[in-house]
Amino acid sequence: MKASSALSARRLATTVVVGLSAVTLLSGCGFGARQQAAAIVNGEVISQAEVQQTAQQLHDAKLDFPENVVVTALIAAPLLQEAVAKSGSWQPDETYANAVAAIPGATDTTKEFISAVALIQSQRMTPADVATYRSELKSADISVNPRYGKVIHSNDGPVYFTVGQTTPNWIAPGTAPTATPTTPAG
Repeated sequence: MKASSALSARRLATTVVVGLSAVTLLSGCGFGARQQAAAIVNGEVISQAEVQQTAQQLHDAKLDFPENVVVTALIAAPLLQEAVAKSGSWQPDETYANAVAAIPGATDTTKEFISAVALIQSQRMTPADVATYRSELKSADISVNPRYGKVIHSNDGPVYFTVGQTTPNWIAPGTAPTATPTTPAG
């Protein structure tokens, strides 16, 4: 009987170790994904790699947008799409189709960016769409990688927020404070 008790205890210990290892590895994956995030919107990760690839695809098509603008549009895109889906006031149009056609091999993230920009430029959102979007934006759980700045809410503009720096980047090259030379007294 003692042998079976020892065997059961060993199995239990092995099961606990394997379980804890699995939990540790899985939570580590989530942490790693969050570390590589440009932004997280309502639990959905927008990776830095996606932002960089979208910015590069746009650049290659002669559509230069800084990465913080790409992040802004990718944060707004699902909220905008959800707002116009209810009214049907906007569907991908010729502007969207032409922009996507100009980017061979456009990724889904690039298409999402183009969709958000085309929707905003169309100015076809109804007042109800705008109210729905603003409500969704207000209640959205948004976190941004400090590399891109932070969400700066506003009452202006088509997306009612920007992602950027609120203070100058004092670490940037060429912005180091310079000392004023002094002359010795005497």
